[in-house]
Amino acid sequence: MLSSKDFGFQGVSGALRALGLMSALLMAANAPGQPSNSPASAKPAIGPPSAWVTPQNFDPRSAEMRLDSSADQLVLLVEREINAAENESFLHFVRQMRTVEGVQNNANVTVGFNPSYQSLTWHWVRVWRDGTPLNRLDPDKISLIRQERDLDQFVVNGEQSAMLVLDDVRVGDIVDYSYSLKGANPIFDGRFSGYVPVQLDQPAGRLLTRVFWPGQRRLFARAHGCSVQPALGRNKDLVEYRWDFTGVPAYNSEDSLPTWYDPEPWVQLSEFQTWAQVNQWAMELFQAPARLSPEVLQKLSEWKQIPDAEQQVLAALRFVQDEVRYFGIEIGASAQKPADPSTVFTRRFGDCKDKSLLFVTLLRALGVEAYPVLVSTSLRQTIDEWQPTASAFDHCIAVVRCNNQTYWLDPTAGYQRGSLAAHYLPNYSRGLVIMPSTAGLTAIPLASGLPLTTSTEYFQLAGKSGPSSLKVVTIAQGRDADSLRALFATTPRADIEKSYAHFYSELYPSVKTSSPLQMEDDQRQNQIKTTEFYTIDKIWSQSDRDGAYRCQFYPYTISALFRKPVDKDRKLPLAVAHPQHRILRTEVRLPSPWSGDSDNKIISGGSFFFRESRQCGGNSLVMEYEYRSLQDSVPAAQVADHLRKLDQAEKSLGYSLVWR
Repeated sequence: MLSSKDFGFQGVSGALRALGLMSALLMAANAPGQPSNSPASAKPAIGPPSAWVTPQNFDPRSAEMRLDSSADQLVLLVEREINAAENESFLHFVRQMRTVEGVQNNANVTVGFNPSYQSLTWHWVRVWRDGTPLNRLDPDKISLIRQERDLDQFVVNGEQSAMLVLDDVRVGDIVDYSYSLKGANPIFDGRFSGYVPVQLDQPAGRLLTRVFWPGQRRLFARAHGCSVQPALGRNKDLVEYRWDFTGVPAYNSEDSLPTWYDPEPWVQLSEFQTWAQVNQWAMELFQAPARLSPEVLQKLSEWKQIPDAEQQVLAALRFVQDEVRYFGIEIGASAQKPADPSTVFTRRFGDCKDKSLLFVTLLRALGVEAYPVLVSTSLRQTIDEWQPTASAFDHCIAVVRCNNQTYWLDPTAGYQRGSLAAHYLPNYSRGLVIMPSTAGLTAIPLASGLPLTTSTEYFQLAGKSGPSSLKVVTIAQGRDADSLRALFATTPRADIEKSYAHFYSELYPSVKTSSPLQMEDDQRQNQIKTTEFYTIDKIWSQSDRDGAYRCQFYPYTISALFRKPVDKDRKLPLAVAHPQHRILRTEVRLPSPWSGDSDNKIISGGSFFFRESRQCGGNSLVMEYEYRSLQDSVPAAQVADHLRKLDQAEKSLGYSLVWR
């Protein structure tokens, strides 16, 4: 995956706009003629703000500011001043510790920056107590920590954190600190993008953003979830944009929101007017190499012997997906553009933009039309509401034209098999195709290769005592086959068997594996079949209440899909896991004839389809459940009906045999 940091952008989701990460946002891009390719000194400086900065005074005696908040800390001031001409940002934060927990969690000051293109200068760190400022800015106590927060995503970006542990912070104290960051990620080549907070997820006394903008350049501001407008002023050759909000209440959020829905009001800033301009920026980065290495040419020669064009594409895709591991080094120049395809081929690793450019380069050498595509994994269709910007994207895929068919493929996806048409791709909805004729975003159609898992349980029940047997046959298709293939490739078979047996032990404590797990992988059809074998010593349990014996069957794999939010009375949309499609069939061979029983039910709503059937008679019990998601979210006005139908479906789950 191309992380958001691959393009130097920290994102605009509510989670990333928490106060502690505010310093990473709205950083000016390189001003023309001020390259930042050379690494800056990692050691923070200490000094006053630049002359263009006008720090806002803060009256500690009015700390409460009539804010109604039960939070551990109270945000009193967030001040941000950005000078695009100087390529510098000044940041000032004031917060009051309200509880012991607030002191525990917020008494330290941490600033993240990237020394490969940024320099950090501390201005002051004060603790106000009883109206008196106490200086806490001690350079000897500042620690530099290279955290590499994205290392778990196989990305090294060189980011560091300057941390100052504050002495003697008490409940009621006010922590007041400021610093400046100079320089920005050269990936944007001097083009500005940023963000203005209008509300936070907690009350704030004041939110102030000032942007000083060169008069000869144009800045576009687009409000999201609000209708605020900046105050404008002019100072010599600079235009000042000012957003100043006081007594700001917290915005209301809810759990289980769709990834593309952001409840936080904010203003987007961008120097791009059109997506065509963004495309021109991207084309400079994704330039085709002048030549390919002999090693690459040798591999291409092998693939050219394959008679079918689609099979050639599949061979190149398998190579990039399976033999070039995902790993990104996003430090200095490596963050500016994709690595040379021959280099990626030789070293056998790269991030998503590296792998996509390699894949596209290989296909073009094979005579197949292909282009890189920038997408947002979270914004999806809501990117249509954005001002064009290079900062909207966090992933790179490819679009391929082969045999008069168009395929959208992800070179970073793993363990995919089957035809090109069967390859699954999440619903990214929109993409910026990096090609000369691109004038706007392109709609990405829904992918094939949709998930489907069908499991059949075969129970052979013994009498009231004695072991029963269970065989489980599962067939996974589409995305589910990809996931299962990845599981078997990365997990010891013994651990998988243990996990599968544990699943059934929740309902049948005496279950034991009777034969090794079998797995058959039909890669041509992208279908995986597994077969599990168990014995259950005591499947019947006797009730102390009435002495009857009972045997229960419950579709946990189906019930796990019935996810419900904490916030049920909603004003915001509810996310639904999508796409999902699962069928569970249970066939039970009974030890003696049973009285007849049957049931059939279908529940279909705007977001899901559910089917249940049961036939019991003679020596046989057959049950079948099916769940299929229909969309990725439920509008707030329809959530109550959605939950009601989920409850109806949930009541249909499970069945008990009673032997008296």
